[in-house]
Amino acid sequence: MTSFSALTKDALSVLPVKALHCRKAELSAIAACIGLVDFDEADRLLFVLQSESRPVMARADYLLRTLTDDAPEVSAVRGAGVRAPVFTLIVRKPETVKALLRDLGFLTAKGVLREFSAPAPKGLFDRECCQRAFLRGAFLASGYIRDPNADYHVELLAQSEARAEELKNLLEGFSLPARITHRKGAPVVYLKEAEAVSDFLSLIGASKSRLEMENIRILRSIQGDVNRRVNCETANLKKTADAGMDQVRAIEKIAREKGLRSLPEQLREIAQARLEYPDVSLKELGNLLDPPLGKSGVNHRMRKLMEIAESI
Repeated sequence: MTSFSALTKDALSVLPVKALHCRKAELSAIAACIGLVDFDEADRLLFVLQSESRPVMARADYLLRTLTDDAPEVSAVRGAGVRAPVFTLIVRKPETVKALLRDLGFLTAKGVLREFSAPAPKGLFDRECCQRAFLRGAFLASGYIRDPNADYHVELLAQSEARAEELKNLLEGFSLPARITHRKGAPVVYLKEAEAVSDFLSLIGASKSRLEMENIRILRSIQGDVNRRVNCETANLKKTADAGMDQVRAIEKIAREKGLRSLPEQLREIAQARLEYPDVSLKELGNLLDPPLGKSGVNHRMRKLMEIAESI
């Protein structure tokens, strides 16, 4: 069964992006997670992306083809004993590689190669639309969302502490309460609570997943209300049953020690009714009398019986 996280990434991998600057921002985030530079036999620079995720590599391939004139080489290698193949995209042409690295913020104007795990340079995603695209790329390449049937939780694995702070600041810029934790020594930026997760899905363009989550959220809310009502009714029934048994024991004590005929007629009537109907509520017990008696009247007489039993 395909997970909610995988379905969300499948939908995002085919999301159309019109603006060139947004495509650059999204690919930069993907490259920061799964990208590297390498050299061929002639010591020429290569741009490489590697992942086991088909949606991520399909998205990266689409973005690369729209940003460069050279189609990337695509390969898939399945290692011994490994179920999922590793997909690789390679851009070889030196001029294209350098231009691409500059566009994605990994090569400075002076030709200095920046670490992929370093925060993106200023200007790469100044626009709000580019910030959304950058977060979408980060989620595609290193994100995870828990099944909303179980919990509301989104994670973005960061490649460095500085990158984690960058992602956290971006999310907080959209009023999302992001936090940072660490798992196996690696920083992880995460969101909790239904509203924050829902807003994040909307932010990165996962409208279908957001709609599905909202439907699940409504159903969970309804189910929660039903469960609370059932629990409340169960507690009330138990309370009524416990009180009824306490009253029965008190009346039986009076009957055993003094006899019910020793009671005034009104108390004897209610005592006999309680012995006959030990499980009903005070209101129901009052309706069984002739003439019927209100709940407060039944409660008053029961207190009298309890006092008599305690005094024996």
